Amino acid sequence: MNLRLVASAFLLTASLMAGDLTISFTTKGKGPMGVKLDGEETHYYSSRYQLTTNPTTRTDTLVDYQDFVTYTVLHKEKKIQKMSLDDALAVMEAMQSQPQMAEGMGAMMGAMFGGGKKKDTFKVEEKGKETVAGRTCAKWSFQIMGIDAETSNDPTLVPPVPAVSYAKMKRMQGAAMAMMGPMGKAWVKYYEELSKIKGIALKNHMKTGGMLSMDSTQEATKVVEGPIPAGTFKLPEGYKMEDMGKKLRQELANR
Repeated sequence: MNLRLVASAFLLTASLMAGDLTISFTTKGKGPMGVKLDGEETHYYSSRYQLTTNPTTRTDTLVDYQDFVTYTVLHKEKKIQKMSLDDALAVMEAMQSQPQMAEGMGAMMGAMFGGGKKKDTFKVEEKGKETVAGRTCAKWSFQIMGIDAETSNDPTLVPPVPAVSYAKMKRMQGAAMAMMGPMGKAWVKYYEELSKIKGIALKNHMKTGGMLSMDSTQEATKVVEGPIPAGTFKLPEGYKMEDMGKKLRQELANR
């Protein structure tokens, strides 16, 4: 499960009234295993789609809120990984029916992201206001079971994702995070708190511990409100389509 995609989805507050949005971001810092994240991203929002493009990693993520499918586009490999909502929930249910597998994954994710540290910590505070990309944002800080983060959201920016569709996709993301054992609970709680904050995050900082520790900051540099060409959300042609949902369900059925 793409954590960046997961983080972006939970930061949104859905509405049928908003228009298309295009937001340019710069990212600085390190990701898991010290991988540099310095680079740029562009986030596109329409009433049906949410697209994140990253030229540095050459990986894009596309969420289809009508068909309830997430696509991860790997340009280096010319491959597209598909995961439907139904398949994601079925995989999570199958894993929950195998306690040893669920327990093993929880222990692994806890070690990777430092879930054993600060396990009782829970603190959410509003830190006043901050100007990002010329827009006034409400700033919040979080300390949740080993996750230290800050987010600055513009409450006037509301993406055009239908509320019902957004809620269904959130079930998929929440189910995936919940499988990470103690650390999974921390991530779920973190995103639950984020979902209570109005507007889109124009700046965020996240720091975690563990073997896959990360410390990165993403900040918007430009916000454009207006129609996005339909072709922007078209999947690239000639790429191999890999149905990850079907593949995982088959693997679990054969265990």
